[in-house]
Amino acid sequence: MIFKKTKSNEVPNQNAISWPVKLFYGMGQYSEGVKSSAFSIFLLFYYTMVKGLSGTLAGTALLISLVIDGISDPLMGSISDACKSSWGRRHPFMYMSAIPFAACFFLLFYPPQGLGQIQLFLWLTVFSVLTRVFMTVYCVPHMSMNAELTQNYSERTLLAALRILFSNVGYLLVAAGGFVLFFRSTSEYANGQLNPAAYPVFAGVFALTMVVASFLCALGTHGQIPKLLRMREKVDPFRFKRVFKEIKDTLGISSFRIKICAAFIYSAMFGTMLALVIFALTYFWGLSSSQVGIVIMTSVFAVIIGAVFARPISSFIGEKREAYMIAISWFAVWTSSSILLRLFGLLPPNGHWSILPLVTITNAIAYVGNGVAQSVSASMIADITDEHERIYQVRQEGIYFGAVMLMSKISTGMGTFLAGIITDITGITEFAKANTGANPSSLFSFGMIWGPLPLVMVGLAVIIVKKYDIDQLRHAAILDEIKTSKWLRMAIVLRLRIEAATIFRF
Repeated sequence: MIFKKTKSNEVPNQNAISWPVKLFYGMGQYSEGVKSSAFSIFLLFYYTMVKGLSGTLAGTALLISLVIDGISDPLMGSISDACKSSWGRRHPFMYMSAIPFAACFFLLFYPPQGLGQIQLFLWLTVFSVLTRVFMTVYCVPHMSMNAELTQNYSERTLLAALRILFSNVGYLLVAAGGFVLFFRSTSEYANGQLNPAAYPVFAGVFALTMVVASFLCALGTHGQIPKLLRMREKVDPFRFKRVFKEIKDTLGISSFRIKICAAFIYSAMFGTMLALVIFALTYFWGLSSSQVGIVIMTSVFAVIIGAVFARPISSFIGEKREAYMIAISWFAVWTSSSILLRLFGLLPPNGHWSILPLVTITNAIAYVGNGVAQSVSASMIADITDEHERIYQVRQEGIYFGAVMLMSKISTGMGTFLAGIITDITGITEFAKANTGANPSSLFSFGMIWGPLPLVMVGLAVIIVKKYDIDQLRHAAILDEIKTSKWLRMAIVLRLRIEAATIFRF
């Protein structure tokens, strides 16, 4: 029975945290949302269309930054796991990185005048790398606190949901604020996105908000430092060999292997959908630019709603595994349904008044599921870190969340790669570049791939994640075993000290 309530099995929260602390913790993800939105919507357009950098050089620069960023994630996780300071393992990195990543973000949109192609390429490469790396220095320690602030099975879902909520608030503010406030049409620039003077102001304002949100998160959770779970054992100095061993240890846990494989498939599917969404909305559905904006904005709001209700939904269903399976299936079904109905000729033609509300509503309903899935997924990873402590007798949240971020970036890149293949196979880019009317055969081919793709890939992810075996009862048993092991080690140490004292006395 999937729908069941098992609150009686939950482990009481030993370190209860107040709502202000929860909100301050969630606020830390705002900066990641701002960065992701600016990078995905405006950065490539700014350098190619405003600054005149070639698309090949711009794409190469962003690829370089993504590769370096992906490598830095597990490294940062390992470094923060082993950090020992009076401010704990995570907060020193959060404090030290907030201003640098905001400054690099601003400079990314404020290159000096008169730079040539190679110089612009180097500027974009350097500051996109620095922005991503400093963001990693902040985000991996911040995300790792999800597992340290509480060991409560349900509370972790709430913390993850608050992170997703603030991330999407940042994403939404950049998307909406960019078009409404900073890139408005002027007499000189009918398309406000082509106005070069608007970008430094845009970047400066959002850089300032990122600094404020990041420091509020660090300061608001600072009082929790003495209560956070710590790595008790002495750790060797940082070496790449140690990082590889730690990654090997994570992959030795079957629950993590299962979860990361399922999440990889789902993320690759979702990345493909994001890369193709403009093609689908503009050509398959025939929507105007303003209508495309309505659909995208509504979808972001829907993710926020999903994140807000992730905890009660997960509690109602009973187990995170089932909640995750239902959420990703919900996304796939609602994403595919309208496309398949169109392919079977059951919907009105493009241009009909019902198309915009139909696409907007079905996308919004689908993205609620995505908001739930993101929140529950992060909570499941937090539970796996307890399994890691049970097996290896050491807490290493950072390496897990670093590995998750690395997986997310690889799968997103894979999704973009798949999207490129799909556009070539269907030939949809040919008439898009020529700005001609839609080619019916190309659109049909596009729909035949776009429609079933989410169902197929999510179906595979569901088959894999069904084997994930950490439920409420097992999680409670894991925590009990950890607690027993701690007391046993303390008793052994005490016994050894008593025996040593006795030997030296005689």
